[in-house]
Amino acid sequence: MIPQKKIQINYAIKSTELMLFYSYSKRKKFNIKKIINNECDILRKTSLYNLKKKKINSKKEKKWKKILQKIEILSQYSKTYFLKKSLKILKPFLLERIKKKQSLVEYNTSANFGCFDFSIKDSKIDLHMPVFRFISPEIKNYKSFSKKKKLSLRAKDLYELLIFAKKKYPKFKVVQMGSWMNRYKPFKKLFPKNWKPNGKEKNKNSIAWWGQFLKSDGDINYQLYRNFKKNLKFKYKGNFYQCRRDDIIDHIKKINEK
Repeated sequence: MIPQKKIQINYAIKSTELMLFYSYSKRKKFNIKKIINNECDILRKTSLYNLKKKKINSKKEKKWKKILQKIEILSQYSKTYFLKKSLKILKPFLLERIKKKQSLVEYNTSANFGCFDFSIKDSKIDLHMPVFRFISPEIKNYKSFSKKKKLSLRAKDLYELLIFAKKKYPKFKVVQMGSWMNRYKPFKKLFPKNWKPNGKEKNKNSIAWWGQFLKSDGDINYQLYRNFKKNLKFKYKGNFYQCRRDDIIDHIKKINEK
């Protein structure tokens, strides 16, 4: 389900606030417009971005550039002033998206394999998790499920994906995924011990990094929100992890045997 309007508003504003704090902290070393575009995920939370087409059209792109120019000027002032005035500029576009009932990537409710999907990237099976809340919305009363039951359901989704990929793309034997969730203990249980970093990172302007501030109900994770405002450090990094496909399949079989 898409979260209630007040939850969507709070998440959009609070997450944007964090990204503005982050970009302000790096403004002396890097151009703040580049930081917002390349390391933050603000644009996709506004009405300027077309989620279905995964792009911004030329007319709205001009408007976005003007917004960034204003924010760049504001970055010369104090952090408090910068944040207040930048949010004032961005807020109408954050609210307009919600008013038009345009969704976010974070609120996606469909995937081909329960919560998971994949593509082929760099000759590897590249895992995605379109259903970010990590459980199929079609499953009712899942909140009452035990941790073991939830793990079993997620393992089933991943197993079906890997068996399908093995049949359709037999020559691609390595699985990878770039996400903060690779460092998250409940998620790591789906993978064997050799599920390790491969030295690459996902782009920062995505939920692979910023998605960790989202709670399962669609609101901001206040604990991570407060910690990030204090130290401006991500608890979880958006690293790519990988291992052999068949190692994951064998691991999931063991999960189901327990």
